[in-house]
Amino acid sequence: MGKTTIIIMLFLLISCNKNSNTTRNDHGKATFVKANTFINSPGVYYFRDVSIIVKEFKDDTIIYGLSDYYNNLLYQRGINNSISANMKWTIYTDNNKIWFYNSDYQETNVFIIDGNKGTFIKDQKKLPKIPVELLKFIKD
Repeated sequence: MGKTTIIIMLFLLISCNKNSNTTRNDHGKATFVKANTFINSPGVYYFRDVSIIVKEFKDDTIIYGLSDYYNNLLYQRGINNSISANMKWTIYTDNNKIWFYNSDYQETNVFIIDGNKGTFIKDQKKLPKIPVELLKFIKD
């Protein structure tokens, strides 16, 4: 009975850390993310039927893009408008929305998933209500 208890305790300790809402990509593998998850590292992520691709270049600049299930481009941040890896940035998944925040340009944008398509909203006046978790991240 002692060995079984130790094995169960080890299993619980290892699995407890997996409930975090911050996701890091294991390079070379895609990561499935749930709603209410922060993405803060380069990689490929799957959220519903959308792929989120975050690419970091050697000069510490970051761009990101979204594609559908069939790898058709839904949105891509321009290469000439990249953000810095050294600044505060995040991508936040929220139900049917994917939020983008970066402190380089002090901007918050959202992509609203609508079936196989979506709408990217950049205008601050037209944004839906920003989730509480993302507001906390922005203010910290």
